[in-house]
Amino acid sequence: MKFLKGILLTVAMIFAASALTGCDRVVPGEVGIKVNKLGDDKGVGEVVGVGRYWTGWNTEVYTFPTFKQMKTYDEPFSFQMSDGTAIGHKIGVAYRVDPAKVATVFQTYRKGVDDITESDLRQKIADSLNRLASRMTTDKFIDGGKADVLSDALKDIQREMGPVGIDIISLSWVDKPIYPDTVIASINAKVTANQTTLQRIQEVQQSKAEADKKIEEARGEAESTKLKAQAEADAINIRGNALRSNPEVLKLNLIDKWDGKLPVYQAGDAQNIISLPSSK
Repeated sequence: MKFLKGILLTVAMIFAASALTGCDRVVPGEVGIKVNKLGDDKGVGEVVGVGRYWTGWNTEVYTFPTFKQMKTYDEPFSFQMSDGTAIGHKIGVAYRVDPAKVATVFQTYRKGVDDITESDLRQKIADSLNRLASRMTTDKFIDGGKADVLSDALKDIQREMGPVGIDIISLSWVDKPIYPDTVIASINAKVTANQTTLQRIQEVQQSKAEADKKIEEARGEAESTKLKAQAEADAINIRGNALRSNPEVLKLNLIDKWDGKLPVYQAGDAQNIISLPSSK
C-alpha cells in the first residue's frame, strides 16, 4: 500500500512539473499564436491574448511583440557596386508586427519573430542592397548615393513584408562603411587634392585682394592729386579773374612791395610804371 502511494505521489509530481514547464505566457504588448505540432491540424494557429497557457506535448505558443522593435545586425552586409567594388556595412532596422495579422505572419514564415528577423528579414535586406548597389558606381555611393540606396531598399522591403503583417519602419546605416584598401587610398587622395585646390584658391583670392587693395590705393592717390591740382587751378583762375576785375588791387600790391627806387631800365608798356605824384 505504501509502495502504491509512493508511485501515485511520484506520478503526481511528474504531472505537476510537466504542467509548470509546459506553460507559456503572453505578456502585455504581445500577441500569441498557439500552434499544434502533431495531428491532422498540425501547424494551425490559434491567436491568443495576454495570459498563461498550458502547451503540453503537442502545442507551442509563439509570441509576437506589437510595439516597435529595433535590431542592429552584428554581421555587416556585403554588396557589390556596378564597378565591381565590394562594400561592407552594418545596418539597423526598426519594425513592428501588426497585431491583426499575427496569424498571417506565422502562416507565411512558420517561425517566431526573432527567427524571422535573423533570417528572412536579413535576407530580404541583403537581396535588396545587392540589387540596388549593382546599379550604382562606388564614386556615386561615396558622394551621397548611400542615402538613395537605403531609401530604395526600405521601400522594397515595405512592399514585400507589409502585406503579411510586418511593418518596416526604417533602415539605417550603422558605423562606418567597410571599403577595400584601394578605395580608401583613392578617398584619401581625393581629400588631399581637394584640400590642395582649396588652398590654391584661397591663395589666389588673397593675392587678388592684395592687388585690388593696391589698385584702390593708387586710384585714391591719383584722385587726391587730381583734386589737389584742380583746386589749385581753380584758385589761380579765381585770383586771376579777381585781379582782372579789380586792376587797382594789382597797383596796390606793387606799391606795397616797392622799395622806393625807380628802375634803371624800362621796356614794354609804360603804363605798368607806378605813377608818382608831381613835384610841382
